[in-house]
Amino acid sequence: MSLRLRIALLMATLAAVATIAVGAISYQTTSSRLLRAVDDSLVDATAVATARRFDERLFDSGPFDGVVVQAILKDGSVLRSNFPKQMKPNREDLKLIGRAGVTNFRSTQLGQVEYRIRSIGFEDGIIQIGRPLAEMNAVLESLRLRTLLLVTGVTLAAGALGAVVAGRVTRPLRVLTDAASEIESTGRLELADGDRLEGRDEVGRLSAAFHRMIGALARSRADQRRLVEDAGHELRTPVTSIRTGLDTLSRYPDLPADERAEIVETMRAEASELTSLVNEVVQVASGEVDDSEPEQVRIGDIVTTAAERSQRRSGRQVLVQSDDSEVIIRRGQLERAVSNLLENAVKFDQTDGPIEVTVVDGRISVLDRGPGIPIADQPLVFERFHRSATARTLPGSGLGLSMVASTARQHGGEVFLADRDGGGAVVGLTLPVVRSWGPPSV
Repeated sequence: MSLRLRIALLMATLAAVATIAVGAISYQTTSSRLLRAVDDSLVDATAVATARRFDERLFDSGPFDGVVVQAILKDGSVLRSNFPKQMKPNREDLKLIGRAGVTNFRSTQLGQVEYRIRSIGFEDGIIQIGRPLAEMNAVLESLRLRTLLLVTGVTLAAGALGAVVAGRVTRPLRVLTDAASEIESTGRLELADGDRLEGRDEVGRLSAAFHRMIGALARSRADQRRLVEDAGHELRTPVTSIRTGLDTLSRYPDLPADERAEIVETMRAEASELTSLVNEVVQVASGEVDDSEPEQVRIGDIVTTAAERSQRRSGRQVLVQSDDSEVIIRRGQLERAVSNLLENAVKFDQTDGPIEVTVVDGRISVLDRGPGIPIADQPLVFERFHRSATARTLPGSGLGLSMVASTARQHGGEVFLADRDGGGAVVGLTLPVVRSWGPPSV
């Protein structure tokens, strides 16, 4: 059952219950008042009877117009009666014999007519005065019919109104449902402008959150597509180079030793590049999760280790100047971040000069003499997969600096970049350092 139908049925049910309750109360109140009015009329009629002798004059016309009278003797026999049908006194009525002035009321059915009876006790017997309830029952029947019509009308009106209200309330939900179904069937993470619902209520906020979610999914899919495309392109180059080297070694087994060593070294370098690229892709695809525990380390030690590895890989000199700053961090992540910064500097710095690294109070700066970073690209440098136009012809996946930024954020730091005086760039990150507290001076 749809939400719209449930809301409409709920409103119709509530309206029906409320109307029935009001009708039942009105019916009960009206019935009680009418019956009380009948009883009052019987009291007025019997006021005359209590002053009469217990003889046939009780049945004179006049004070008893519209009512019927019956006299019962002490032995329970009927003295006189003008009831249309015989009505025998019941046990409660007979208890009134000899109890002058004591009365009771009851209703009874005589044939097709219902009567209201008042019995009055006398020393010589009882007198019963009755009045037909046809008029009262007709009023109550009319009231029942009107109540039934009112309940039906109000229920139908409430159901129709509920359907309209439910339609307006659930329309945004239907729009979102249709949009989700469209995405499921087509696979396109795109929504039409008409699918966007404005408002500050719960549905409006749900729509805004839904659109943000779709936007995030669209960006994630675009990132995945770019990752696959970039990774495919980058993986193809080292794999082709390695395959070419293997084909050459296989086709020319008698190559001179120096040429053979050069080919092997080239293949080794390409394999290293391939491994680095695969590691980056895997790290991104796995959410860049490092389960190791943070530890307190000296930044200079990590930077020195990364610099030595970079020198071995690239043959470029890396100069390190560091203070004694210490941070609490996952060692592997910091080492990887510094390595990415060094690889980025080596890639863009085509001079023969050294790459410089400085560490001052938790600020790690890598300086190169490359072409620098264009102003238009500076806001995007640390975004995943971003590669400037000048970097597309160089090795890399556009992931290295984004992982540097992620490492910095995870440990309460931030990244930065700037132009270097004399040409080149300064790229790095800052981390909160561990302060050393000595004993208080005296």
